[in-house]
Amino acid sequence: MINSVYLKTFVTLAETRHFTKTAEKLFMTQPGVSQHINKLEAQLATQLLHRYGKQFELTEAGEHLLAYGQKQLSDEQALMEYLQQDDRYSGECRLACSGALAMKLYPLLLNIQPQHPGLTFSLEAAPNSGIIQRLLNNHCELGIVTQQISDPALQQDVLGEDELCLVLPAQEELCWQNLIKLGFVNHPDGHHYANTLLAANFQDNFSGLQEIPQSSYINQLSQILLPVSMGLGFTVVPKSCLNAFSNRAQIKAAQLASPVIETLYLTSKRHRPLGQRYELVKKVLDGLWG
Repeated sequence: MINSVYLKTFVTLAETRHFTKTAEKLFMTQPGVSQHINKLEAQLATQLLHRYGKQFELTEAGEHLLAYGQKQLSDEQALMEYLQQDDRYSGECRLACSGALAMKLYPLLLNIQPQHPGLTFSLEAAPNSGIIQRLLNNHCELGIVTQQISDPALQQDVLGEDELCLVLPAQEELCWQNLIKLGFVNHPDGHHYANTLLAANFQDNFSGLQEIPQSSYINQLSQILLPVSMGLGFTVVPKSCLNAFSNRAQIKAAQLASPVIETLYLTSKRHRPLGQRYELVKKVLDGLWG
């Protein structure tokens, strides 16, 4: 590995083209500069300077090392500047939540960008397990999940609640036979939502989704309710997803004997402080569920 101190001395010398100026700039003695160059040449086993009198020219190897060193020092300076700044209005905000919540949240986050162009938002739609894995792997900084996590690496705060809805074609009545006849419109969170809701409302009939035909699967959350509106199945989604669907006249939320309300938990790494820019994200979330 190239000695970083010697490399900085070499780059400074190559840029000033003067041993005395280099020594002054680095608060060194002129013999100290020469010693660094000699040690760097010895480390690399190649000549970097062609000296003549009190002057020098870079060798071909020296030219290559200068380009490398300038990039290294530039990257290091940029990294230090990045690490030292924590700007409320610039940087990337990385979040993960269910697809249904993403439909509701993403437009609100985008509304912030015209006011603060330095901010960007990356929102991943994933089931609970995927969100937790993203947080643990540092692929996102904030996650919204519907289960409490016992992992000591994570911390959670109650964000709000969302009701699960069993959504049928508008003309269909709720009964077990009709659900079997229609089939289930699955989506990335479908099994979790359906298992929770059906177990609470059809204890005598429901023993698993394997009993119900799957009529279709879609991972485009804005399209989940489209096949339901066409009479091609039923599904289970949060109320926030139902409210966002445009063709509400063709679907209906069934009246349930045992409504299911899910608690939403705002989740993050316990020992990984969030940048100031995430305060804007939390403000948006508080507006939705505060």
